[in-house]
Amino acid sequence: MRKETVITILTAGILAAGCFLFFLFLYPYHNLLKEQMTLFLHSGEHFLTYLSKPAWLAGYTGDLLTQFYIHPAGGAFLVTASLLAEWLLFRCVLRKFGMRSLFSSLIAAVPVFIEYLLHCGLHYPLSSTFSTLVALVTLIAFMRLRSNSLYYWLALPAAAMLYLLAGHGIILFTAGWLTGGILHKGRRWYFLILPAVCSLALPLLLRAPFLLSPTQAYKYPIREPLTLSVDMTWEKILALDYESQQENWSRVLLLSREFGMKNRIASYYTNLALSQTDLMGEWLFHFYQPGSAGLFLPATQESTPLMITFSNEVFFYLGDLNMAQHASMLGMVFSQYHRSSRLVKRLAEIHIAIGDAPAAGKYLGLLEKTLFYRKWAIKARELNDLENIPLREKIPSIDTVRLADDYITSLEILLQSNPENKTALDYLLCYHILNKDIPSFRQAYDKWVHPSDVRIPGVYAQALIVSLYQEGADNETLKKYNMTSSVVSEFMDYTRAYEEANGLSAPLQERYGNTFWFYYHFALIQ
Repeated sequence: MRKETVITILTAGILAAGCFLFFLFLYPYHNLLKEQMTLFLHSGEHFLTYLSKPAWLAGYTGDLLTQFYIHPAGGAFLVTASLLAEWLLFRCVLRKFGMRSLFSSLIAAVPVFIEYLLHCGLHYPLSSTFSTLVALVTLIAFMRLRSNSLYYWLALPAAAMLYLLAGHGIILFTAGWLTGGILHKGRRWYFLILPAVCSLALPLLLRAPFLLSPTQAYKYPIREPLTLSVDMTWEKILALDYESQQENWSRVLLLSREFGMKNRIASYYTNLALSQTDLMGEWLFHFYQPGSAGLFLPATQESTPLMITFSNEVFFYLGDLNMAQHASMLGMVFSQYHRSSRLVKRLAEIHIAIGDAPAAGKYLGLLEKTLFYRKWAIKARELNDLENIPLREKIPSIDTVRLADDYITSLEILLQSNPENKTALDYLLCYHILNKDIPSFRQAYDKWVHPSDVRIPGVYAQALIVSLYQEGADNETLKKYNMTSSVVSEFMDYTRAYEEANGLSAPLQERYGNTFWFYYHFALIQ
């Protein structure tokens, strides 16, 4: 027995350490996102909002601790500690069912492993694990009762209280209570059926006052569909998203090159990083480009909530704060809890930039009631009282009613108000380039790019030489556009190589794969 105990403790310790290291080093960005998509306020009013739904204790405790996900080590520790506690409680229940120590340890690991996979999902809340923990503690307390009468008559009141405190934990408690009663030799199984059925019916009976659908009533505090997998694709996307929020643009480009993802959202953050490092005109085709879809994320009825949340980022850096606010508000509405520290912070930044002090003060007031955003909000109030804010230079002085996906109009409005808005100019030119729309690119280039002796960025030069070649431009025109002989020579070399390749991309990939010309001939825009 002593040997089995030592083996069990060592195995549990190794697995717990592995879980902690996994969430700390290999999978930290999922937990960081979960923190950003919640907003926990330290106020009595905020506490009362939890009483309007079941599982108020599990929900409040889970969200309180989710704040600490802001640090990767905090998220890794909390997930690991909660899973370890769940394993110990499941093991205790199974041993009371009569299982041997080692066997009970192995069986208890099964639901814990499932819970671990659920935590690897995008939206699985810590409050759901707390619901399970509360249910297990209640079940263990019941199994200590020696009186059969108390075991029968207290079940339904305990289940009702458990549903109010822990939500879906009522299902686990009822199943365990019924199993424990059947296995106990001194209890009659037919006395257990009615309390068990009534307990399982409680969520359905109480759903109306809580404004929940039948499915929501049995799942609460889980609000999103469940996934049972480790999704490294999303982890990489979230890494790009998080580093972009921190404005670590060089880090974003390094990660993008390392990941090599053919993913629209990854391209979206890569292009944003290129624009902020003034490399968009040079390195555009050094990364995967799914056409112009890699420049913007739509905020439409077909978009996912996370896509809508992410879509405000590019508008914010472009200076189109009306669209940034629109996307942020939609992201808040469609988020899991309809309140997000990340989006509240972004809305505060937007209103500070446009000089709307009352609205900015409202959002800053919310952040001042948080644990980890309070200092930022206090500093932002000082900025809110200043007049010289760099982002204000990009804000358009004119606007018009337009569709959310009318990106060309948005970019042209930005340039009309401030022709020096380099980010907007890059996005406008690259939008036409990625759509292979040479006439529109040439028109935008002639309208917004001022001739100078400065070298034309490589991608723009490649698109421009195609336009000039199509119109049969002479040497004087080439000089006017500051078109260097090296670009002309490389274009002629590519043209000959393309003709010799007979429409095949493979012979051109190594030398010309990062050029607009290769993209123009071989990329398929969906």
